[in-house]
Amino acid sequence: MFTTSYERNHLLPEVRRELDRWMVDQKGWDPAELRDSGWATVGDNVRALLLQHEGQDGSASTRVRIVETKPDGRWITQLTAHAPKARDRAAWVWVDIESPDPDSDDPRCRPRRAGTPRFLAPILDIVDAWDGAAHLTTQPNIIRGNEVDEVYQALIDAGRRGLVFVAGNDDSLPLGPWAKLIAKLTRFTKGVASCYVLDGEATQLLNDRLGRAHAVLPGRLRSYRAQVQPDTAVDGLRHRVLSTERILDDSEHDRLARILAANAQLQALDQPLQTPVARVHRMLERIADEMLVSRLGDAGTKPMSLHSSPSSAGTVEVQRSVRRQDDIAAQQGMLLDYLTVKVGLSDLTVDLIDELAHWVKIGKASQEAQEDVASRLAQLQTELDETQRAYRDVVWQLEDEQLENREAVDLLTRSDETVRALRRRLAAVGQVEAAWTTQPSEEEVSRPESLGELLRWLPKLRHVEFTGDADHAADLDSNDTLGAWASKTWDALLVLDDYAAAKADGIWDRDVHGFLDNTPDGCHRWPTRRHARDESEEVKTNPAFWKRRVLPVPASVDPAGEIFMGAHFKIAQFAMISPRMHYYDGTAQTGRIYVGYIGRHLPNGQTN
Repeated sequence: MFTTSYERNHLLPEVRRELDRWMVDQKGWDPAELRDSGWATVGDNVRALLLQHEGQDGSASTRVRIVETKPDGRWITQLTAHAPKARDRAAWVWVDIESPDPDSDDPRCRPRRAGTPRFLAPILDIVDAWDGAAHLTTQPNIIRGNEVDEVYQALIDAGRRGLVFVAGNDDSLPLGPWAKLIAKLTRFTKGVASCYVLDGEATQLLNDRLGRAHAVLPGRLRSYRAQVQPDTAVDGLRHRVLSTERILDDSEHDRLARILAANAQLQALDQPLQTPVARVHRMLERIADEMLVSRLGDAGTKPMSLHSSPSSAGTVEVQRSVRRQDDIAAQQGMLLDYLTVKVGLSDLTVDLIDELAHWVKIGKASQEAQEDVASRLAQLQTELDETQRAYRDVVWQLEDEQLENREAVDLLTRSDETVRALRRRLAAVGQVEAAWTTQPSEEEVSRPESLGELLRWLPKLRHVEFTGDADHAADLDSNDTLGAWASKTWDALLVLDDYAAAKADGIWDRDVHGFLDNTPDGCHRWPTRRHARDESEEVKTNPAFWKRRVLPVPASVDPAGEIFMGAHFKIAQFAMISPRMHYYDGTAQTGRIYVGYIGRHLPNGQTN
C-alpha cells in the first residue's frame, strides 16, 4: 500500500492500464470484459470484479478483484486505487494477494508465498510512491552525507506501515556494487518495503542521531519495523541486523531474499488499515455484496411464461420428416424432436425458441451469480477462520510466555542468590576484588540474532553436528521477530554440547533427559518439560508421521545415512509453527550429537 501525489485524473487510468497489460501479457486474460462495474469471466477459471465509485465529495475509487481457480486452490489478486478531489490530500493504491493454504501437511514443505505482482513495479516507476515518509522505489535509494535526514524521518514516522531496510557503509565498500548486492537481497520486497543504501558519512550521521541500540553498522543491513523509538534502548531488539558475513556469502543470497520478503510481508499484514482506507474498503465491499444480492434477484425474475402458441405469419412450424434425404436436415429434425420431448411441447416455433434461448441465458447468469456468491462466502469464511486462528494463537502464546516468564524469574532469583552467596564466600577468604569484578566473557553471554546466524555458529560446538536442511531452520526467522527462538535453540545446543562433553570426560553416564533433570555444576541447563525423550506411540505407529522424523546422519552412525529421531527439544509454543529441534544421541558410537531438524513442528495427530 502506498500514497502518492500523482495527479488523480491520471492515477486511476494509469493503474488500470498497467493491470490490464499484466492480464494480457503475463496471464493471457481478456481485461476488455471488465467494461462496467460487476463480475465477468476474463479467462479459463478466472472471474473478475470491477467496482467504480464516485463519492459525493468528488473522490473516485476503483477496485479490481481477480479470483483465479487453480489446481492448488484459489488465488485472489485485488487492486484498489482511491483519489480524493482535494489536491492537498494524497491518493493511495493498495494491492492485496491471497494465496491458497498449503496442500501438504508436512511443515518441511516451504509455505507457499505470494510474490509481488509484476504490474506493481511499472506503477512504482511512474508514480511517486510513499509509505509514510519512506520512499518506495524499485531500486534502493542511495543516500550520501547530509541527505540522511530523509532516512531518519522515514524511520521515526508514525504513519509508516512497512519495513525500512538500511544498509550501512564506512566507504570501504564501493557504493555502486554494494547497492547492487543489497538490491539483489531485497528484490522480492518491491512495493512492500523501502530500502536505503548509505555512504560512510551518511551512516555516521544517522548513527549519531539514532544511538547505539538502533545504529546500523558498516557492512550490515538492518530491518527497521514501524514505530522506531530511538530514545528507548530495548526497542532496538525489534529491528533485526543481517551480518556482513551472510550478506557476502553467495550461497546465502536466495535464502536471505526469501527471508527478507517474508519479513516484509508479515510486517505489512500485521499493520491495521488506516482509517480512510478502511472506510473506502468497507464501502466497496458493501457495494460488491449488494451487487451479488441484486444479481440473484434478477436471475430469478421470470420475464414471460413459456407456453405453446399457434402458428402465425411470423412463425415457421417445425415438423419431423423421416423421409428427408438430406442427412443434415434429418439430424436437425431429430434434435428438434428431442428438444420437443424434453421441453414437453407439441410444437416449436421461432418465438418459443427465442424464449428458450432467453431462459438459457438467465440460467447461465444465475449459475455465474451463485458461483460468485459462493466465492464471496468462501472469502468471508476464510477471513473468519483466520481471525479465530489468530485469536487462539495469541492465547496459546500468551499462556506459554507467562509460564516461561515465571520460570525465568525463578531462575534469575536463584542465580542472584547464588551470586550473592559466592561473593560472600570469596570475601570471607580475602578475595573481595575477585568477588565484584569477575564477569562472564562476551562469548559466554552472546546469542545469535537469527536462526540463519545460528547455523554459522555451529562450528563453535565440539560435540554437536547439524545434518539437517538449513532452509527449514532459516525459514523460522520470518516469525522470530526478536530472535528469541534463535537464542533458545542455541541454549539447547549448548546443553547438548555440555552433555556430550560430560560423557566424554566420564562424569555422566545417563541419557539427555537425565542430564536435564540433574544437570552437573557448571553445565548449561534446560527445563525438562521442554524436552521429549521420544515421540508418542501415535507418531511411531503412523507411517505418515514417523517417516517425517527419519533424518540424515553420517554413514558411520547408520549405513542407510538416516535414522529415526524421536527425541526433541521444544523451542517455543507458537500456534502451528511451534519450532522443534530433533536430534540423535550418537555419543555411544562417535561421541557426538546429530541434530537432524530445526524447524516448524513436525506433523502429528494434533497438528493435523
